[in-house]
Amino acid sequence: DPCGQITYTTSDDRDERQAVGRIDYQMNQNHSIFGRYMMTAHKKPAPFAQDPDNVLTVGTPGLDNLAQSFAGGSTVVFSNNMVNSVRFAFNRTAIDRSSPAWFSPEDLGSKFYSYQPGEMVLTIPGGFNISAGTATTGRFNTNTYQMSDDLSLVRGNHQLGFGANVAYWAMDFLTHARSGGDWNVNGQITGLGLADFMLGRIARLEHGGPAVMPMHMMYLGFYTQDTWRVTSKLTLNAGLRWEPFLGQELENAQVYNWVPENFRNNTRSTVFVNAPTGFIYPGDAGFPSGNTGLKKQWLNLSPRVGLAWDVSGDGRTAVRSSYGIGYDFPTAERHNINTQSPPWGNRSLVENPPGGFDDPYGHIGGNPHPITASRDVQFIPFGAYGATDPNINSPRVQSWNVTVERQIGVEWGVAASYLGSYTDRLWMQIQLNPAEFLGTGPCTINGVAFPVCSTAANVNQRRRLSLSNENPASAALIGNLDLHTSIGEQNYRGLRLSVRRRSANGISLNANYTISRCFGDNTTGGFPQLAQGPTNPDDPDADRGHCDQDRTYLANLNLGYTTPEVANAVLRAVASNWRLSGIFNARSGQWLTITTGTDRALNGQRFQEQRVDQISDDVYGEKTLNNYFNRAAFAQPALGTFGNMERNSVTGPAFWTIDLALSKLIAFGAAQNLELRVEAFNLLNHFNWGNPGTNLNAPATFGRVQSLAGTPPNAVVGTPRILQFGVKYGF
Repeated sequence: DPCGQITYTTSDDRDERQAVGRIDYQMNQNHSIFGRYMMTAHKKPAPFAQDPDNVLTVGTPGLDNLAQSFAGGSTVVFSNNMVNSVRFAFNRTAIDRSSPAWFSPEDLGSKFYSYQPGEMVLTIPGGFNISAGTATTGRFNTNTYQMSDDLSLVRGNHQLGFGANVAYWAMDFLTHARSGGDWNVNGQITGLGLADFMLGRIARLEHGGPAVMPMHMMYLGFYTQDTWRVTSKLTLNAGLRWEPFLGQELENAQVYNWVPENFRNNTRSTVFVNAPTGFIYPGDAGFPSGNTGLKKQWLNLSPRVGLAWDVSGDGRTAVRSSYGIGYDFPTAERHNINTQSPPWGNRSLVENPPGGFDDPYGHIGGNPHPITASRDVQFIPFGAYGATDPNINSPRVQSWNVTVERQIGVEWGVAASYLGSYTDRLWMQIQLNPAEFLGTGPCTINGVAFPVCSTAANVNQRRRLSLSNENPASAALIGNLDLHTSIGEQNYRGLRLSVRRRSANGISLNANYTISRCFGDNTTGGFPQLAQGPTNPDDPDADRGHCDQDRTYLANLNLGYTTPEVANAVLRAVASNWRLSGIFNARSGQWLTITTGTDRALNGQRFQEQRVDQISDDVYGEKTLNNYFNRAAFAQPALGTFGNMERNSVTGPAFWTIDLALSKLIAFGAAQNLELRVEAFNLLNHFNWGNPGTNLNAPATFGRVQSLAGTPPNAVVGTPRILQFGVKYGF
């Protein structure tokens, strides 16, 4: 039973193609096989290629992407009590991101070296942006293979299940996100970003060679389970799954660990003999086997149990409950930043360089780029690092729920559910080498006199390892030092109420409302940046707050109405079989944090994460487009301190929308029909606001809504009303 479909869309600025195919074959009464294939191609030129006179468009890259997916399987019925299913899947994505060259820092007169000429990233809060890390040249090719086998047996009142799942990922990763430098100007000198820019003053420069990260990963999962019908009213389910965490193998061995004892004892690497003491690499004593940088975790066991209880035995009232443990693993891009560290990409993090844009490396003896890694390579001063904790394990979540359901009459049903989860071993990065605040008066640090002891310009000299005097030569080579470890935790609790009406004709309804709370640590997600861990590395709990994905209120309503059949033939043709379907979706606003926009703590952590002092409970303004937050409720914390505002403690605008579809099915005989359909997305053309600006150091944008919900900042298009018309002929 083969079939397929090909679609093709083209316009002046994009080219999209899609092809799907399927085959189902019944080999005999007890054996069936199937196959599925889908291909999607998307090609879109960069806006800068179409408007080369406007460099502000380079923040959106051109794309040439191809995704392919194949799945196949075989199901064999051995007997009335035994069924076995085998599945295989292959997926490939090829992403090509690029733009025509615009300019490099060298073109603007900077003493700089670009690994990718014609590209750079410049960010000026309250001013303008040139490109972004996600808009620079990048190539990402990923192949995944997966095979599973599931065996089901029925023995008396027990249905037993056994299965295995094996998967393999292979990824080839290249990005030039920092090859031309990521230059950030934040107004730290004059108070205005654009004024600092005109003076050539840079708050932070991240620079390094391209991230080249060929990697692969193996996944193994095995399970056994039993569904036991204890009585006619009670069914129990229990199972156990084994999912060891094997880690990601970096094929170019660009991974490392940090051993504090080696730093203190001046024990050097034998792989890179000039590396700062404390770092070990694949091939060094004490480094875990392979190129993962971590020890394989074999004891990840996932028990789960559940029950279903028919309270009265008539099927009208039911209680369901379950508990289980599950595991996850990090994204393929997790090590991207680390692979650019010295000596491979020579990644450096320069704070407020005295030479400004003209000569950002002048204060450390000149530009350390380019570099070629070798056993005897020299390491740059104050390089930026992100080491892996060898004992890190995959994230784990414990989840539980209790649901009470009741059928009312023939068509109505109601339910109430309590939902909970506890997630731990979330990956975070802890700064091991923050800058210490030494006051604002004059001082001498390691023999060097400073008129102002703590400034953004001498962050590296004030770092903890430099001040320790344990190993001055190695400390002078270590700037930012993040330890990727699994100490994050989050808790979720929710109450979900739902009602439904099922009807073949007339009105059908499905509605639910959820009130919930997620609270926990500030994790850095799958793509961490340098110095993005807790703002106070000595007190990670101070960053606890609402989870980024938390929405306190969620409401959904699906409503359908089908016009009834009428006896009169003419009226039946005109009025019968119309189907009206509507969806209402609403949610409360995203939790937000008011940030300083500048390194007030002067410890070298990302100022985009540092929080302000909240000096009033009246945090909201008029909640208009230009005055959503009350600026007077917030203040910059004193230098060397951390703001008292709780992370994610204010909310942005709420969201709601209505979608509607109207269709008519016209039958021609027994085997042919024609469907007419019109769909409206955001039927009322409701203006859903994006989040207001939260950078207190950018007065031009603070508290102002400059985007629509679901769109990038400063976008001019969002979720307007969209109408679609369709005709479908079936035969």
